[in-house]
Amino acid sequence: MARDIDHSLEQKLLHTLFFLFGFGIMAWVPRFPEVKAHLGLQNGAFGSLMSTGSIGAFFGLLTVGHIIHRFGAFKVTILSILILFSSLSVLVHIRSSFFFLIFSIAFGFGITAVHVSLNSQGFHFLERSKINLITSSAGYWSAGALSTAIVSGFLVGKVGLIVHINALSAILTISMIALVFRLRSVLLESNSEKEHDYSIKEIFTGFRIDWPVSLGMACAVYLEFAIGDWGTIFTKDRLEINAGLSATPYIVFTATMICGRLLIHRLLPRAPLYMWVKRAALLAGISFGICIIVATHLAPSLKWWSFALFTIGFGLAGLGSSFIGPSFFAAANRRSSQPSAVVVGQFGVINNVLIFGIKWIVAWTIQFTGSIALAMMIPTVMIIGSVFFADSLKEDSKVKV
Repeated sequence: MARDIDHSLEQKLLHTLFFLFGFGIMAWVPRFPEVKAHLGLQNGAFGSLMSTGSIGAFFGLLTVGHIIHRFGAFKVTILSILILFSSLSVLVHIRSSFFFLIFSIAFGFGITAVHVSLNSQGFHFLERSKINLITSSAGYWSAGALSTAIVSGFLVGKVGLIVHINALSAILTISMIALVFRLRSVLLESNSEKEHDYSIKEIFTGFRIDWPVSLGMACAVYLEFAIGDWGTIFTKDRLEINAGLSATPYIVFTATMICGRLLIHRLLPRAPLYMWVKRAALLAGISFGICIIVATHLAPSLKWWSFALFTIGFGLAGLGSSFIGPSFFAAANRRSSQPSAVVVGQFGVINNVLIFGIKWIVAWTIQFTGSIALAMMIPTVMIIGSVFFADSLKEDSKVKV
């Protein structure tokens, strides 16, 4: 299993890992109404509690890239997978908000650790093969998220939340670790040369923020976070339809996101990437905002028209936002002189801090106004705002010192 593998096989294995990663961490999203009911919390408290995963993610982003650079990707990736799925398995058992907080932080750390490990390997693959997997890998991640949303929606009311998540976690843990063993010969190795070691102090003193790319990324991706956190609850509470059907707009959002991420390369010969990003951001923000506003002002007797508008809005938002985040992510690595594993972590730190703050604002906007639709205007304005940072995606753009 440790023998060398060619680029084609490595690409397939990496795509499979991203697919399983998305399938695993998004499995409980369509079942958030059950999780919220299990904890006995209102929207504001539930949203705030869910956002605490960002604390674990923050520490993961700050440290995991340096740990990979120092010790190599093999052990770090396996440990990350174990942390991720063990914490997810525990979360669905907990009724105490305090213990949910603890394991939510661990879950956030696990997600980030796997994210840094896999994306660092993606950049490592790019350096060796000159093949860019960043956007397509995000597409496979979304394909996993879509698949699990469909499965989870089907299982609601048929299979218990605990049985579903625990069985899935066990299967995915074994499968992903087996794939990591298969990739072992080409994974990032440790760099034990003294001049490349990072001390605890250097983790902070060596921290670099590429503001145009970081702000552009935060503006672009929060729409996906918002729909993931609130999309199912939004349609269920607003239209009073069953939990399985309420996941449909999120499924459509993810499906169109996959299409955009896997097909963007066909558009690049017609115009440069930064131009497509500007157009896509306007499409996502304007169409999503208009559909949500119109749908929420229709009479209750027209709830299926509202549902159709929700679905169309989510679909156009997914298509427009699909490749914007990965584009800023790839630009961060291109514009930095640091090792890719370190860049993935450092870039994620500022993005994670921004997203954490925005999640709290959205959660308590919903709590105080009672309107998820009003809170959804925040990510709508943000993705339109990403247009102003798109010039940082130009191939000749540089970090301003």
